[in-house]
Amino acid sequence: MTKQLFVPAVLLSISLCVTSVEAKSYTGEIPRLHPYINTTEYLNSQSLHPNPDVKKIMYNSLYLTGYEREEVEAFRKVFIKGTYNALLRDSLEQAMELRLFVRKAIQNAGLPPELEYLPVVESYYKTTAKSRSGALGLWQFMANSVKPFLELNDFVDERLDPWKETYAALNKLSDNYRMFNDWLLAIAAYNCGAGTMKRALDKAEKKDFWYLCEKELLPKQTRDYVPKLLAIADLSINSDFYEADIPFHQEEYETLYDEANGIFDYINVDKPYSIKQLAQEMRVDTQTLLYLNPSFIEGYTHPTKESTIRLPKGTLESAQTALEKIKPLEIPYKYKVVKGDTLWGISRKYKVSVKSICELNNIKENAVLSIGKILYIPPK
Repeated sequence: MTKQLFVPAVLLSISLCVTSVEAKSYTGEIPRLHPYINTTEYLNSQSLHPNPDVKKIMYNSLYLTGYEREEVEAFRKVFIKGTYNALLRDSLEQAMELRLFVRKAIQNAGLPPELEYLPVVESYYKTTAKSRSGALGLWQFMANSVKPFLELNDFVDERLDPWKETYAALNKLSDNYRMFNDWLLAIAAYNCGAGTMKRALDKAEKKDFWYLCEKELLPKQTRDYVPKLLAIADLSINSDFYEADIPFHQEEYETLYDEANGIFDYINVDKPYSIKQLAQEMRVDTQTLLYLNPSFIEGYTHPTKESTIRLPKGTLESAQTALEKIKPLEIPYKYKVVKGDTLWGISRKYKVSVKSICELNNIKENAVLSIGKILYIPPK
């Protein structure tokens, strides 16, 4: 059969928001791909297949190019058997429902389907994975790169929320694509940063990922990053072709596509509520509600800002009733002193006494405040 590839359709203005609650607003034009369809071809044994005695093996074409290169083949050999094959298999099996959510989000956004396997490269689909450099979550956002995609403060870290971090990552990848107009460069920039990629391209005669690798204009980690993704995606999408012990991609797609992954109810609150107490009052499993709301790192919603609580589908009315019965927590607010601040001014702002601020922070009422000092403000 003739090799079939995804062909970019007309330019469409898209939003990565599958649900308006989850994603940050996104506007901009990128080539919108056709939704993932299982395209196949029959290859001769001298192609990619590891067994020379096998003829006419079904093969699923990838959208991203370069999967036949030696750099990719080296990683295929690493993940096709042994310890790394077991690691790949386990990460795919354990995250099946989450991967289906990621797959749907990618498909709805019209992005390359191979991006489903980027969290394998980043975290092996571990939602709490943390790198030595401090990158966190499924998609490994650094603290200094969360804006404007995610919220991060003393009470909330949305990097731990795989649903929100997925939309953030797809937004960031789309931004990279609009910047570099090439998916391999966009994916590489997700690893090394857009600034590093721009500097590399400024030095390059060809605006091509493989050329940048050949000339060693990118960090070694980034030069391996894209080939590793291509190898893992190719093996996963074509596990039958490679006779690899990996969950069969297309079978997952057919059996899980209609499941309600990523579909929830939501309720907004503007005071600190304990997630555990809410679960108990709703009479739902506490661990389930904690699992659905991992970004509340202290176990309660933000004390001074509106928060959205994710709920199991069909439990909104129960949550509304529960919130009428339970009291918000009394949580001291953390405040950073800025130029011109006085204890009296801060006390008026938060409608508490100077004495209560001093007692909570173990300072005197005539204390001079230094810029940047953290003060805890007692509840009203």
